[in-house]
Formats: sequence, C-alpha cells, structure tokens
Amino acid sequence: MEPATFATGSIPLSPEQQALLLQTSATDRHAAVIGMEGDIDVPRLQRAWQAVVERHESLRLVFGHETGYRGLRQWVAAESPVLSRLAVSPYSGADDAQPRLHRIGEGRWQLQLSVPRLMADAESLQVLCHDLARAYAGLDAGDEPFQYRQYVTWRRELADEADAGQQQAYWTGHLQALPEPLPVRLACRHDPQDAGAGQGRHARRAVLPAPEAERIAARARSLGTTPQVLLQAAWWALLTRLNPGGFVGGWQHDCRQDYEPMQGAVGVFGKVLPVAVSVEPGESFAAFTARIAALLEGHVDAQEYWPVANPPCRSQLEAGFACIDGSAPLPAAGWEILELPGPMPCFELAMQVEWYGSTATLALFHNTRYTEAAALRLLEQLQVLLQSALARPETEVSRLAITSEDERRGLLNHEGPRLEIGARTTAHHVLAWGERRPEAVALVAADGTVSYRDLVRRVHALSCWFEALGVGQGHVVALDVGRSVDHVVALLATWHRGAAWVPLDPQWPAARREAVLRDAGPMLVLSDKTPPDGPHAGVPWREATLAAFDPRAYAAHPPVEPLAAPDGLAYLLYTSGSTGTPKGVAVEHAQLLNYAAAVSHALALDAGQRWGWTGSVAADLGHTALFGALFNGAALVVAQDEDLRDPAAFARFMRTRSVDSLKIVPSHLDALLEHEAPVVPPLLVLGGESTPRALVDRLVRLAPQCRIYNHYGPTETTVGVMVHRVVAGEERGPALPLSEPLANCRVLVLDEHLQLAPAGVLGEVYVGGAQLCRGYVGDGAHPAFIADPLRPGERLYRTGDLAYVRPEGGLRLAGRADHQVKIRGFRVEPAEVEAALLAQPGVRQALVLPQTAGDGGIELLACVVVEAAEGAADEVALRERLSALLPRHMQPSAYRLVDAFPRLPNGKIDRHALAALPVAVAEARRLVAPRTALEAMLTSSMADLLKREQVGIEDDFFDLGGHSLLVIKLIARIRQRVELEVAPRVVFDHPTAAELAEALRHLAPDPVRLESLAASTPVRETT
Repeated sequence: MEPATFATGSIPLSPEQQALLLQTSATDRHAAVIGMEGDIDVPRLQRAWQAVVERHESLRLVFGHETGYRGLRQWVAAESPVLSRLAVSPYSGADDAQPRLHRIGEGRWQLQLSVPRLMADAESLQVLCHDLARAYAGLDAGDEPFQYRQYVTWRRELADEADAGQQQAYWTGHLQALPEPLPVRLACRHDPQDAGAGQGRHARRAVLPAPEAERIAARARSLGTTPQVLLQAAWWALLTRLNPGGFVGGWQHDCRQDYEPMQGAVGVFGKVLPVAVSVEPGESFAAFTARIAALLEGHVDAQEYWPVANPPCRSQLEAGFACIDGSAPLPAAGWEILELPGPMPCFELAMQVEWYGSTATLALFHNTRYTEAAALRLLEQLQVLLQSALARPETEVSRLAITSEDERRGLLNHEGPRLEIGARTTAHHVLAWGERRPEAVALVAADGTVSYRDLVRRVHALSCWFEALGVGQGHVVALDVGRSVDHVVALLATWHRGAAWVPLDPQWPAARREAVLRDAGPMLVLSDKTPPDGPHAGVPWREATLAAFDPRAYAAHPPVEPLAAPDGLAYLLYTSGSTGTPKGVAVEHAQLLNYAAAVSHALALDAGQRWGWTGSVAADLGHTALFGALFNGAALVVAQDEDLRDPAAFARFMRTRSVDSLKIVPSHLDALLEHEAPVVPPLLVLGGESTPRALVDRLVRLAPQCRIYNHYGPTETTVGVMVHRVVAGEERGPALPLSEPLANCRVLVLDEHLQLAPAGVLGEVYVGGAQLCRGYVGDGAHPAFIADPLRPGERLYRTGDLAYVRPEGGLRLAGRADHQVKIRGFRVEPAEVEAALLAQPGVRQALVLPQTAGDGGIELLACVVVEAAEGAADEVALRERLSALLPRHMQPSAYRLVDAFPRLPNGKIDRHALAALPVAVAEARRLVAPRTALEAMLTSSMADLLKREQVGIEDDFFDLGGHSLLVIKLIARIRQRVELEVAPRVVFDHPTAAELAEALRHLAPDPVRLESLAASTPVRETT
C-alpha cells in the first residue's frame, strides 16, 4: 500500500492492543454471526457494510513497523484492503478472512463478520452488528462515532499526567491483598504433556430462563448491586470452594461502559483487570458480593493505569469473568445475533454471562486442559450455588450448597457391584484345586515345582504337625519364613488348623520383631532358619523350626476339611516402615475371600497362568499375586531376592519363568525396567503408591497389548478396594486415577464435616463394605474406624488419604492428610508438587519431602529420578518449569537428583533413607560480583537472610530459598539502609540483586543519593 493511501500518520498501539499481542498473533481473528430470515438484497447489504467500514476508522487499520520507532505501529488507511468487500458463498463452516454471507437454506442466511482482534474486540463486533443492521434498514447512522485513534491519544496523555504514579500505586496495593500472586489451580484441570496441550477453546452453556434472570435481578437490587456483579461473585465464590486459600481472578472490563462519548466506538477497549479473590472466615455471600462490588468500583476508577502491556503480576489469570449484553434487538427485520466471541484468549477458564432479551446464559469457556465433563460439572455446581445464594444470601460462602441431586447420587454411588462370594474361605478355595486340577502347577521356585496335589499333601502334613504342637482355633502362628514355597504351605496349614498367621520380615530390626511378637501374642513362632536361634528366655510363645518337621510322619493321616471359618481371624499384618510403633491389622477370612473373589472378577485374574510373587511377606502388596494365583488355580512363581536386585536379573526371572502376571510397586518396576530388553508381562497390577504417567507411557511403548491396572487400598481394607484399567488414548494426568470400587466395597470422599465432598473439592477417603478389617490388635475403638454418617449401623475406615472426586467419575489421590505442611501460612500438600514434577518431560519418579529451613520454617526438598538420556531434565530446567506452574510457597527450595530411590522391604520408597542421603555436589553456580554499592548492599542482605555465604547479583532470591516472609525482612532492610519505601511486589518481580537494584533506581527520587546511602552501609565481606 502506498503512503498516500494512509488517512493518518502512524500511531503506536494502545496498551490494550499491546496486551493482546502478548496473548495472540497480530493476524489472529474472531467473529460474530448474524442470523437472517427472508430475502436478502446482497448489493444493498454490500453498500451497508462499506458504509460501516467508512464510519469506523478501526476497521481500516494497517499494522507494520516504521523506521525510528520500536515495536508494531498502526495507520488508518483510506480503505480496508480486506474488510471492504463482503463475500457470498454457500455455508462452509470456515473462519473466513473477510466478512462472508452464507445461504444455509430457503430464506435463511448467516452473516459471519470476521475481523482481526487488533482492530475490534467482542463489544465492537456487537456494535458492528447493530450499525450494519441500521444501515441495511436505511436508518440514520447517528452522530460521528468516537474514533480509536482518539482513544490511543487520550491513553498516552493520561500516562504523562502528574498523578499517574499514584494511580499505578493503587494496583500495587491491591495485589498485596494476597501474600503471593496465586493462580487458580482446580483439581478438574489436567496437564497433558502433548504439544497441543491447552490449545483450542470450547464453550458449554446453561440458559437461565426469564423467571430465573428476574430472580437474579431482584436479589441484586436487594443487595445494592447489579446482576452482573452478583453473578461474578457467585462464579468466584464457587472457585474459592474448589481452590481454598484465594487466587487472582481476571475481570474482563470494557471502559466504554464508563464513558458516554466512547459508547458505540469500535476498537480494542476491553482489558483484563486482576482481582485478588479470597473469602474471609465466616463471610456471608452477601458480604462477599458487597466486597467484590467495592473492589470492582475501585478498579473502574483506576482502570486506565493498570499496566496491561507489562503487568507486575506473573500469575495466569485463568479464573476469568466477562459479560456481554445482547438484549437490544437488531434494527432490521428478521435479524438476530447468533454468536459473539468469547472472553479474551488469555483465559484457560472463564465464565461469560450473555444477556439476550429477558434471558441470560452462563457460558463457560475452557481450553483442552478441562474436559467436557469437568466443564459441565462446574456449570452445574455454579447453578446450584447460585440457587442457594439467591435463597439465603446471608449463608456463609463455605456452606453454600454446590452439589446437585444428580451429583450427590454419583458421589454416593462409589460402590462396587454386588457379588455373591459364598460361605467358604480362601483356604477352602485354594485346597479344592487339589481335587479339581491335581496335576496343575501351584508353585514354582528355584528348587522345582509343586502341583496342587502335592500342595494339598504338604499343607495337610504340616497342619497335623501344628496340631501336635498344640496349634488350634483362635491361635496365632508367627511365620518367620521368607518368600518361599514353605511360606505358602505354612500359611495354608495355619488356616487348616483354624488359626491365624502373622508374618515376620527377615529384614526387620530385632526391636521391631520383638515389638510385633509381643503385640500379636502368637502361640507358635515357626522359623525356616537352621539351626534355630535357640529359645528366647521369658517369651510366652513356643518356637519351632521347619528343619524339625518330618512330613513322612504324617503321610498316613486321613485328610480333613480346613477348620477356618468366615468370621475367624485370617492374619495379622503390621504397618510397614522402620520407625514408630507398629499397629497390628486384624483381617478375617470373609474379608480376604471378598478381596480374592472381587479382584479376580474386576481384573479378570483367571486369565493369568503364572503370577510372579515379588512382594515382601510382611505386607499385603503381594497378596494380589499370592491369592490371585492360588484362588484361581494358577501357578505362583516365587522370586528370590537376587531376582529383584537389578534389571538384568529381573528380566531373566520374568523371561525364564514365563511370568505372565505381576503385581508390583510402580517406582520399583520403573527401576527394574532399566535393561536393554525389559520384559513386561501381559497382565500388570500396580499398587502401593501413586502410578506416574511417565511410567504408564513407558509401559505402553514397551508392551502395547499389556493390560495395566492401577490398584489402591490400605491394609485395613484388605489389600485393595479400587482399581482403574489403563485405556488406550485416555487423557492421563500426572498419576493414574481410580475409577472402579471392587465388588461389595464402598468408597467415599468426605470433607471435614463428614459430608460428601463435591467433585473438585479436596476431601479424605473413607472405605466401608465387605473388606473392612476387624480392627487393630488390642485397640477395638481406634478413632480411624468411625460410624458411617450416611448409613447408620455401618462402619467406615478413615484412610488418611486425600483425594478429589473427578468430574468424569472415580477418584484422583492427592497425598496424605498427615503429610500436609504449612509453609508461610499456606497449607501445602507435597503430593501436588510431586504431580507437577511428574508432568515434566524426562522425570520418571519424584518425591517431595518437607524439611526444616534455616529460619526454623518449612521448605520442600524435591527428590527426582530423571531419564538417563541426553537432554534429560536437570535442576535448572525443573526450577524454571515449576516456577511457571506453582506459586512461590509450593516451589521446592532444593532438588536432589538421584539414580534410584532407596526402598523398604515391601518395595515402597524409604523416605527416611532418602532424606538422609548426602546432597550430590552440584555444579557450582557462577557468582557474579556486585558492580555498584547498591548491588553490594542487596547481595549482602540477601545472603544474611538466606543464611548463605554469598549471593551473586544474578542469583534468584527465590531459587535460593527466599519466600514472602523473607521478602518482608528484605524490604525492611532496604527501607532502613537507603531510606526507600518498596512494595513486596517489586522484589517478587525483580528477584535478582541486579534487577532489584535497577528497579530501585527507577523508584528513587534521587538515584545518586540512593547509591551514596548504599555505599555508607556496612557490607558483609564475601569470598
């Protein structure tokens, strides 16, 4: 285009346009759609559109660069090279680069007005629809509209006014309403790793009919506010329920509503203003709404001074709210607006209220990080909360109902199918295979195989010996026998006598072994050690060794039925770990039988023919393999300790023993797969800890046909109560969900009031049903077992596990209630930080441990196992990625990259051993020395506060362990030493001494005096 075709010289972009360029490209477009009925005079429509383009200079803007100016510039052209012509074509559904009229049927048309975002915002498109309808109808266009270049000029003049600094300080003060700028972090949001994560946007709508809209208007009047503000307060009140602790929301506001001369103008006037959203303790919805209204009013007064192009807040304002008013009908017969653009593209999640006539529509816009089910559930919860707030606005926000009857039914329906399991015990089922499949292999060990016929014979002989030793119904036998054929025979023989067994792990310290024996009170301790250790003086139990057992002495004894009864005690298991007082979990035969039958039904375990038994005998993690095999007449392949010590040995064990089914701890399996030819069985059950997405992706690559199940359940609920099968193509978060309770089991997520936690609200997992254990040894009234608040007469077990109910159904575990820590006043769940780490490329395993910081507070240590490949994640990369995902208080202060995690005998990660590992010597960071007195003062102050020897001017204060409380101390030192008042936000946005010094020079009235004061301050010497 020649310069002569420009109607004006170049002008800079407005702050609103600059902000848009941070979110989209200069060529990004959006559109409005007008529906038309009847005959359309196309030439007349073309002339009407040309008149609209001539009326609004913004539609003729041309963007480019000009010598001597930085950044993009804009000119007003004499005519638009793209928008002047209106095309006509059959409907294609395409987003055209110019206005296009589509004929969609006889007498039915749709006009798509597509314009670049930098030319016109959503409100402007609505203006264009009305102006076009008025021009087509031959109506007077009215006064000359306010042109966008006038607005740009006005904004530049405002920036130069004397009180601009005061107005900008308003925003600094507002953002200090929260200690740190918290983004919204909803549980229903997932973080897919694929390149297209978060791309694209969808809308889900719920229409509020006229009577409902009138109720909203009436209640808004009674509260002294507007319907828009009331709905905005309701939306953010819901998000405070799903995101406790407060957040920074984004309010999309159009200043044309506040200045009458600008109404009817076309351009980019909308901006996103940040609102610090939190609910005070005990605050009612009415009070919350009034506070939001006051905040918004203050924002309107200072809106032109919000630095939209360079905001001092790094948070992602995803909790958006916008409002459009399409209630005025178009002034052309048969015309109506069918579609207007959604909220600005900066939002991942935003509620837009659309008013059309007497009705209102709640439109929830979301990107692909929110599933359709999540969006629909949020819409439903908002409507329920709105009804509750309209009826009782004095209700505390934290007590407003958000659960619909439909959702409540779903929350109550976390119950497995009904399954008839019969009155026999697991012992009866296992030993029956001796008649049904006598020649089938029951056990495979290093020294040979055992058929089911031989297994029954061995069990019967050992049972007879037990009888001779005095073992009978109601007794407990302690099995000091490692993972072996002998262990299986001994536990079945114990049941055959009607007794229960308690396993002793060979790797337990002597003190723990003694504590378990004294608590369990066994009648007999059976050992596989030869020669025996000898009798223990003063112990009340009898000791025997398998070396003293001669099966030939009992070969002639006729077989009898097992004495085990459904209500009898099957086994005692003691809580795993190496410290603390162990608790004995008492499991009855009926509970174990339900597990064996239910898990076989849910996971089709009868398809497995050779189960690898790799778990510790002292934990029930291995019971899935143990009873999954024997209950279904399959072979149990016993792994030796040597088979699990390195990847090569494990691969050899899996291959040579033809193992086709396995239950194992995820992180243990991940370590054992480090082999050039790893073996993955056709059936894999993962349990004992959260299953990371990286491991699942790895397994799918290695063995696409493998059936993978996630399995969950505390020992108190008999091995496991929930499962989830990995489905090809399913969206996977950082860890696998749990979707299906086992038969006859019930799983609930309850809040602190023992009420059902709605979808997306963090709660605690409670379990009831057929697998709930008898209780703890010697403590029948332990507070972990409570009366079911929803079913009188039944019990629940409080697991201590935190979880969210997923909108799609099932649960997502979120750590432990007893692992939660408070960091600088914020409640932090380390499992959430672990999930963020596991979502990063190259991270295979992650564990986050709270530790005592140098100032006596709590900080987080991230222990990470990364891929052993070129370009794998390192500490610097992980710090950078987590800084963009998590608020400051949730970011680890230190990282420990290790080759593998130390483990307990049951395969779980040994947290205590991991915390005690020496920190690897990291590559020394390059310290850049101060160049000025001010930088020297700042680095010295930072080093003192962080209790470090030295800090360089390019070191990030927060990466070194800084947090909001230390920020307060730092700005106090700055005020004391250089007599300058500094807002905490300045430090958050300038975390290095070099950046902070530059910011202080800009803030100081006299930069020379600033350096002089800094030079007079004693500075600690550094080396």
